[in-house]
Amino acid sequence: MIIVLPDIQVLPARSIAKFLTGDRGADGFERRVVALGALGRPAGADRSTWLGAALEKIGARRQRHPRTHWYILPVGRNRAERSRAVLGMPALEYPKWTDARTPNENVA
Repeated sequence: MIIVLPDIQVLPARSIAKFLTGDRGADGFERRVVALGALGRPAGADRSTWLGAALEKIGARRQRHPRTHWYILPVGRNRAERSRAVLGMPALEYPKWTDARTPNENVA
């Protein structure tokens, strides 16, 4: 799952983790959420509770995200060793895009 903000940007999971633990960069994250319309976090307020309420207030939504592509490359010191490498998955074709906004296999 990913969180999509009202400005159509994705909220990175690492940013959320930094904010919740108070790590470096947490203040910038908080300013970003407040700039989108959330109320500022009161002093001493629980970060997790505030974040949930703030994301709801600004209209952020959770969205299912398809898995990313995984690429496996055989390893070895030379071509002979690489050709003997046994991969635990079947080889599939390179993924092609089919919608009008991105290239597909018919475009040169």
